[in-house]
Amino acid sequence: MFATHTVIAILIGGLLGIAIPVAVIVIFRLKNRDTWLPSVFIGMGVFVLFAQLLEPLLHLVMLPIVQDKPLWYVVYGALAAGIFEETGRFAAYKTVMKRHYSTKNALFMGLGHGGFEALAIGLSFGLYFIMAIVINNMGGIDAFIETAAKNAPALLENSKAQMDAIAAINFGTVLMALYERIVAMTFHVCMSVWVYKAATEKLWLYPVAIAAHALLDVPAAMYQAKAITSIPVVYAIMTAFTAAVVFVTIKRFKKSR
Repeated sequence: MFATHTVIAILIGGLLGIAIPVAVIVIFRLKNRDTWLPSVFIGMGVFVLFAQLLEPLLHLVMLPIVQDKPLWYVVYGALAAGIFEETGRFAAYKTVMKRHYSTKNALFMGLGHGGFEALAIGLSFGLYFIMAIVINNMGGIDAFIETAAKNAPALLENSKAQMDAIAAINFGTVLMALYERIVAMTFHVCMSVWVYKAATEKLWLYPVAIAAHALLDVPAAMYQAKAITSIPVVYAIMTAFTAAVVFVTIKRFKKSR
């Protein structure tokens, strides 16, 4: 059986994971009614197309090559996200956003991009919650594994691993996951402004945005490569770097239109 505190933690994670980005987007829109509403949906579309559809296609080719080379794994993992996501933003500004240039619309687009990524975490927790309830009603994890062993033996190992991962969720892991998404969303908003300026005024900001995005992802890539073994350390580095990016963004673009 999944413990009650695990089920409650997952439920809270799902609710907050959905409520936080939606609330931020709605509040921003209510306070800035002159923003172009499609901007937020374009940001979401950029994330889905470039980060969820196109980038994984390259992973299919590159990950087998760099998997056993920690240095190259970190370099590739960090650069891939930066190149695809910032290129997606740049392409959007040069096409569908071309007649709606403004810093506010760039901010709104960034909220769509980062907010949808955060929303995905909430939806994942929601799926885990449903799975936990269903499995508990079936008699618990052991009963589910036994059923899986009879009906789908090829999926048994994956089922065990997934159940173990869900059972390990607690309030701490939920809060850390939500915190990481808030930091990432903040970073995406800043990058949206940087790439907006790259598309309209200073092209050199485009490769700078790619480099900044890559640097943000280095700690996570190092964790996956087991070069860093502590998630709190990864999040601390990401927080410090994002804070620096926010400072630069406000200082350089506060009065931009």
